[in-house]
Amino acid sequence: MGRRRQKKRTHVKKSEEELKNIPRSMVIHLGTALENHTLSKLVRDTRNMMQPHTAIRLRERKSNKLKDFVVMAGPLGITYLMVFSQNEKTGSTHLRMCSMPRGPTISFKILEYSLCKDVVSIQRTPKSISASSHEFLNPPLLVLNGFTNPKDASPEEKLVVTMFQNMFPPISPMNTKVGTIQRVLLLNKDKETGLIELRHYVIDTKLVDVSKNVKKLINIKSHLNKKLPNLSKTKDVADIILDPYAQAGFTSDSEVEEDAVVEVREIDDSKPLTKPVQTVAKTGDDLDDEEMDQDEDITKQTEQNSIKRKKAVKLTEIGPRLKLQLIKIEDGVCNGKVLYHSQFSKTKSEMNKLEQQHAVRKKEKENRRKAQAANVAKKNEKKLLKKQRREERKKAGEDVGESSDSSSDDDVDMEDYSDVDMSGSEEDADEKLFDDDE
Repeated sequence: MGRRRQKKRTHVKKSEEELKNIPRSMVIHLGTALENHTLSKLVRDTRNMMQPHTAIRLRERKSNKLKDFVVMAGPLGITYLMVFSQNEKTGSTHLRMCSMPRGPTISFKILEYSLCKDVVSIQRTPKSISASSHEFLNPPLLVLNGFTNPKDASPEEKLVVTMFQNMFPPISPMNTKVGTIQRVLLLNKDKETGLIELRHYVIDTKLVDVSKNVKKLINIKSHLNKKLPNLSKTKDVADIILDPYAQAGFTSDSEVEEDAVVEVREIDDSKPLTKPVQTVAKTGDDLDDEEMDQDEDITKQTEQNSIKRKKAVKLTEIGPRLKLQLIKIEDGVCNGKVLYHSQFSKTKSEMNKLEQQHAVRKKEKENRRKAQAANVAKKNEKKLLKKQRREERKKAGEDVGESSDSSSDDDVDMEDYSDVDMSGSEEDADEKLFDDDE
């Protein structure tokens, strides 16, 4: 697979603050899910859906545990973790979405799912898209349907909505170009059953107000690989522009629906701004008034340089499909107390007992951390004392052997990993997690 082309001369690089604010996700599957071939394909399709801010070539092994990925998520800047798992006894598939590094964790039960190849096999005219195509250069547009108003919604529904919204970077209408949005991620909730259906689409746009031959010429302008049409048989320019056999650029009326035709403003880059934006150091209300005037000038100039065109918008599903059922919400990353459960309800006395148990566990963790920090401090003190004695003996002219203090050199500063059960070191985990597919 060829490397994706990256523009360097005209591409505007993002600042460090903007890069830090971009949410990054990691999609993994653990346990018996590694042996399920179809589930591993679903994980691969989900990674393509979450592009571009996700690890596509992530490779898990049987020796890896969930805590290995949690530990490595911090240095890599991962903000959300999606874990696919399968129950050994019942065979049911589950999806856990974790907000790093402190939670919460939302657990869904996957009732039904369809892979990308299954969705494509049903369609008459499927859309052939690879993982390195230009549709995946930008994150998808998230569309929520069937969810109640946040003012009237229940707390668990609010949390689910905010979790899905924060997994993708926000879109600003003033700065985001319409052409960069090429995919749609639809979440439809059934109000009666409470099930959430996930669908993934690609946006296709076609010109409507021009003829078929003019569309070919416009496409040649943007795609330099295409050849110019043969104009040797034409006697007049009207034969090219006016095509009597095409109806508004399409060969049949069934290709475009009337509801799908919309007007889109396209900015003409060939026309530069007439008034350059100048920044002057001012303070107070004068600065605010000047910024408003500059914004008005820019909007007027963009409206003058923009061209209104009618386009037909069509959504083509590329998969995957998921039908999710909310099971529970936990505090923390897959190990905290249960905040909500759809199948079980507990009394206040039972809730108080659970809170006491969690409080005891927190105290035990704090005591272990304090004890380990005290042990590390004692080792460091012993190490310093041995070094001082060694230097004093050297100054006195005594021969100091390295064998006596070899044990002190082996002592290294230890970090607090008392609450992390890792199968290997960080370097081994790094090699296991990021082996590229051959």
